[in-house]
Amino acid sequence: MFLNYAILYLFFIILASLIIGYLVWKMKLPSPQLVISFVVLFFVLPLVIGYLYFVYFNSLPEVVVPDVLGIKLDLATAKLEAIGLRAREAGSIYETKYPEGYVASQRPEAGRRAKQGRVVNLIVSSGKRRIVVPNLLGRPLSQAETVLAAAGLQLGEMKAEGNIDAPDGTILAQEPLPGEEVEMGRSVDLLVSTTGETVTETGSGETQEGGFKLW
Repeated sequence: MFLNYAILYLFFIILASLIIGYLVWKMKLPSPQLVISFVVLFFVLPLVIGYLYFVYFNSLPEVVVPDVLGIKLDLATAKLEAIGLRAREAGSIYETKYPEGYVASQRPEAGRRAKQGRVVNLIVSSGKRRIVVPNLLGRPLSQAETVLAAAGLQLGEMKAEGNIDAPDGTILAQEPLPGEEVEMGRSVDLLVSTTGETVTETGSGETQEGGFKLW
């Protein structure tokens, strides 16, 4: 690697010499300060950078990146730090293969060689899939369970409220609101218009208050 750098640096010096010679010829009589600046910029600076690279960075020992997939994030972090690598949580992803909080992806991959101190980006499983709550407002109650089931949600608690401006059985409000992101399988509570007494009912159809049945 040092030989490659030396060859590259030699070509760089030749190119820099041509550039400086052209500039000196065009400027006729440049000031000494300008010539010194060119020398530092084109010769000394690359040499210093190359020296620091080979002395400090290139001298760092290499390690083999371990496989931390399917391991809890804190344990994966400890495993990486034990061999001189640094772990960084780089986000989350829905992955049925791994439980929530477990590493689902890593970069660099396991088996790659890396310098000590290298950052390994870890993406953890978010657990349950997150989906957008559909808009049920203004729909008849008879459609609610079908729409929710198609979206991967459940019908939750239902309340009936007297409302003369909406047909009987119309959905007036919902919680969570339309457009919110929730975990798959979450229950959605509804407020439904009715001409009867106000009641509270669960998704199974069991009346909790009063005797009015929403179905």
